[in-house]
Amino acid sequence: MRLGENTGPRQLDELLDRATLGARVLTLTGEVRDLQLRFSALEGRFAAMESRFSAMEIRLGAIERRLDVQEERMSAMLAVIVRIAERLDRTTEPPSG
Repeated sequence: MRLGENTGPRQLDELLDRATLGARVLTLTGEVRDLQLRFSALEGRFAAMESRFSAMEIRLGAIERRLDVQEERMSAMLAVIVRIAERLDRTTEPPSG
């Protein structure tokens, strides 16, 4: 419908309602596009953070494995020290008799 000579009050109201609705739809479309761009940027940032956390998880796993190996070595060394101490203790006991 176009604004012309045969436009009555009712047609004018419909035309204005359509124009208002069209403007509102264009505004909302622009806002949705803006939100899409913002969410895309956030999505990229979250993906980068996820990659960093994954890398940290891998590093922490490697550190944990190293600490496990170190703990096993320390336990083995402690067992050797205990055996040596037991032998030294036996040799320093006075002979009974």
